[in-house]
Amino acid sequence: MSEHDFENEHEHEHELVHNHNHAHADEGEDEVEEALEEALELDTQSQIFLEMRRQNLDLLKIAAEVAGYAGNHPPLKSGDLKNAMKSIWDIYSEFYAWIDPEESDEDEDEEDDL
Repeated sequence: MSEHDFENEHEHEHELVHNHNHAHADEGEDEVEEALEEALELDTQSQIFLEMRRQNLDLLKIAAEVAGYAGNHPPLKSGDLKNAMKSIWDIYSEFYAWIDPEESDEDEDEEDDL
């Protein structure tokens, strides 16, 4: 084996190692990118969930106001609490059906199955 052949073989080995390391770097970058995409998707889903909960609380507050249980009034007596909650829930449910009719249709289907 001549000196030139030895140098060519050494360069070839160096290229193989370099290409192998580059392939691992690409895999690592792909994994990082995939993890970032998953984290972003989770963050987006979390934000949507939190926004929906906020909207539900706003709707519940409006239902309580419409039912007459918001603002300045004396505390409810224990016997009145159940009726107050039912009134608020009935109004809330009606509002929710107006806002998301598909969801309330699914709820009715589930109740029919019971």
